[in-house]
Amino acid sequence: MELKGKTAIVTGSGRGIGEGIALVLAREGANVVVNTRAITKDTEGVVKKIEAMGGRAIAVAADVSKKAEVAAMAAATVKHFGAIDILVNNAGIESHPVLTMDLSEEAWDRVFNVNLKGTFLCCQAVIPQMMKQGKGRIVNIGSTASIRMTFFGSVEYTASKHGQAGLTQHLAWELADSNITVNTVCPGGVQTPLMEAGTTPEYRAMTIKRLVPLGRFTTIEEIGEVVSFLASDRAAMITGQMIAVDGGLLTGFGEDLRAVVRKRMEDLKVAHEAKK
Repeated sequence: MELKGKTAIVTGSGRGIGEGIALVLAREGANVVVNTRAITKDTEGVVKKIEAMGGRAIAVAADVSKKAEVAAMAAATVKHFGAIDILVNNAGIESHPVLTMDLSEEAWDRVFNVNLKGTFLCCQAVIPQMMKQGKGRIVNIGSTASIRMTFFGSVEYTASKHGQAGLTQHLAWELADSNITVNTVCPGGVQTPLMEAGTTPEYRAMTIKRLVPLGRFTTIEEIGEVVSFLASDRAAMITGQMIAVDGGLLTGFGEDLRAVVRKRMEDLKVAHEAKK
């Protein structure tokens, strides 16, 4: 239990990847603040799972795109647990494929407000407390789109994740003297209930064949294990890094995707013309 006595905030941790991270951190002994925009049965369920493991957890509602709510979450964490040792910026939203010329300003703002502004606000809220303690760990949850463009979403998603990567590297440099490390974990395809509900087994098998050399999607627990390592003393000399957990997706050794990408772009152009 290498995180025993540490306190972690995990944003967007009511289900999926965030839940997986929260449970692994709790298994390693951390107190966990389970955050969602509003308290739901999912949020309370994660807290109960942690308590059933013998751990300590509280649920705190906060919209990460709202400065006052993020500040209140940080204050509630210190009041309840006395410290903030680990911040995991997991809250994020995806986008649906659309040509840049068809993308609305509202859609752009919606993704950036959570994926980039939310990460910034949460970091800003916890840094003073981490400095006071003389140490801290910040782990951002990005995407393979943090490293390379994605054809799964559209430009606002790729741009927001690249922005998060830039924020990671800048903060790693800025906070080094304060013994605060900042890294980004970049998942590829992750097996979650949401993915299973939104895709067919045939689609998932096709995607794995084309994209993932290791032949399967990553589990939420595997993402949690990488986060737990980065939050530990074993990762004391790792900062400013983008760490892909993608089964080899970024190696480019799956099937040739150029034809797939071209077909998707052609379909989007046809849809654009049909709107005229």
